[in-house]
Amino acid sequence: MKKPVLWILIAIALVLVALVALWGKQYYENRYVGSDYYAMVPPDFDITPEMRHNMSGGEVGLGKIYKLTAYNEQGEAKTVEISVYVDRDTFPQPGDYLFIKASKQLVVGWKVTDKNNIPANVLAMIE
Repeated sequence: MKKPVLWILIAIALVLVALVALWGKQYYENRYVGSDYYAMVPPDFDITPEMRHNMSGGEVGLGKIYKLTAYNEQGEAKTVEISVYVDRDTFPQPGDYLFIKASKQLVVGWKVTDKNNIPANVLAMIE
């Protein structure tokens, strides 16, 4: 193989590696790097557990899906979905305030928080 052809192949390989690395970084950040959001479980929210199923239709246990509107400190709203299961979690109660870490694609984590931990401008939006 001649040297110019070898250098062209090496350059193409390096460009491909760089593109895959960039795509991987963007995928990771969109999926797993969360921003802070706050929400309140509506006072009339029914927390009765229901049988949850996986994508194949198999039962995965009793739980509840919480679909809530959450807000960040800039006032941007985001619809979030939290899955809570009877055997591993404590169900957030109606009226509870939640601190939520949410990426562009999913909820990364959540916990019940005190009303005093929520920024005043966000609290005005969720109450």
